[in-house]
Amino acid sequence: MKRKNIIVGCLLTISVGLTSCFEDLAIRYDKAGVVEFEDAVRRTPAAGAIFPIIAVNRTAGLQSLQVNLVGQQLKTSEEMTVSVDTTISSFLNATTIRAVEGTHFNLNGGKFTMKTDTSFARFQFNVQNVAPVAGRSALVVLKLDGGSNTKPTENYRRVGFRISLQ
Repeated sequence: MKRKNIIVGCLLTISVGLTSCFEDLAIRYDKAGVVEFEDAVRRTPAAGAIFPIIAVNRTAGLQSLQVNLVGQQLKTSEEMTVSVDTTISSFLNATTIRAVEGTHFNLNGGKFTMKTDTSFARFQFNVQNVAPVAGRSALVVLKLDGGSNTKPTENYRRVGFRISLQ
């Protein structure tokens, strides 16, 4: 019984001694902000890619992507741009073609505004309702270019959309 009390006492002393050294850490990223697509962070990258490819139907219409600001919030609103990444040849094949802006989708100018004192914004674009084509899909990869003072994170700046043309 005495040995058991000694062991319990030692374990209690060790556990209190080890946990008393913990500090209440307040980790902050106060550097200049960077932007990223929420879907690129949360979704699993497609096979052979470093970005996700989201399947949508040709009748999907308006699509909205959340853009996160990581770091210090902006003091003034900043206009950001989104463009089409054309380096997607490895994903094209007999059933998947390159999506054409104006035919399969419309970026609506490819711009959105990150407002002051906020950590996210929305970028919207339209998937055009084209004539159906059996067994085919069109692929577009959107690339976040950022703004004049805010740059995108390299790992989370792309999101692909596979538009089913059926």
